[in-house]
Amino acid sequence: MKQSKISNNVEEISSLNKSWLTGSGDPVLNKDMFQEISQYIREGGKVFVGTDSQIGSAGCVFVTAICLHKSCGKRYATYFYHRSKEKETYRGKLRFRIMKEVQKSIDVSLEILELYPNSDIEIHVDIGKTSRSQTRTFVDPVRGWLTGVGFGCKIKPNSWASSAVADHHTK
Repeated sequence: MKQSKISNNVEEISSLNKSWLTGSGDPVLNKDMFQEISQYIREGGKVFVGTDSQIGSAGCVFVTAICLHKSCGKRYATYFYHRSKEKETYRGKLRFRIMKEVQKSIDVSLEILELYPNSDIEIHVDIGKTSRSQTRTFVDPVRGWLTGVGFGCKIKPNSWASSAVADHHTK
């Protein structure tokens, strides 16, 4: 896809046309972020997307991370994140909050796929299968949802884009 077509499409993409930050918290221009994602995908890198949330007294913070990481061949690791706050606290609504995290990750992933049709995207979800995990009943429905949409899915302990990267920026 030509750079000019990407630049024109970026203006139409709602989830990606928000204010994104680098891993160190510095604002990044959307065109610079897309240029880096584009180069990374051209080099055969897989894109990892994850969202996490944190309930606070004034509402709920959601952070979605777009992670670019590959360890074979040329080593590469960087990420971008978007942070939003909603007044709803979602207390007692774990299922709703988890599904909202998944939906935010899907929205960003679909828009990346629209810009870069040949991209390989894996969504990381902050849920687990252990007997102690409150989210264990969500594993099969979420995995089915993501597979049905066409994305790979990782859950705890392998869901580092959500449970480590995005989680770090929710606090």
